[in-house]
Amino acid sequence: METTLPEFYCNLTKDKTVELDVRKNLSEGNDPFHVIMDGISKLPDGSTLKLITTFEPKPLISILRQKGYATHVVYEEGTELVFTFFKKESAENNSLKTDVNANPSKKEQIEELLKSYGNNIKTLDVRDLEMPLPMVTILKELEHLAKDVLLYVNHKKVPEFLLPELQERGYKWLIEEIEEGNIKLLIYKLVR
Repeated sequence: METTLPEFYCNLTKDKTVELDVRKNLSEGNDPFHVIMDGISKLPDGSTLKLITTFEPKPLISILRQKGYATHVVYEEGTELVFTFFKKESAENNSLKTDVNANPSKKEQIEELLKSYGNNIKTLDVRDLEMPLPMVTILKELEHLAKDVLLYVNHKKVPEFLLPELQERGYKWLIEEIEEGNIKLLIYKLVR
């Protein structure tokens, strides 16, 4: 938890603050990533997005800081977390959505990768977990995974918050969208 208040936070005004509460999205099991990104993309220079949520979106904070946004987190009203993202005049106005198609996942690539790992594959199914447990579970599994083992994840959606975390940790991935609610995510480090 941050203890020193940043200058932008001390100078917040209602006319320059946009509030976005995603707790309902989370309670309904919906990933609020696109809602948050839409709010950020519409934020005028010199304004602040006040994001109210139930967990700390570390990948989002990391991405926005890299894009030049100032951030701060506080607890308000006892239980929820409030994150503020200040759009500096110099902050980039590019799309912040991670492009999962930058590394297209073709069936042949997936089959070849699975074959190359042989029996060194760990399977994980996070389809029935509520947000943010799929991401937490995957990252926890990766902490104990040997470098020569591939993690084969059954997911219900493309985990956009997770991808920057994987990249930061040096992982590669392939994604195969079988059908709605059925995503195959292969996470690995070594190219064999």
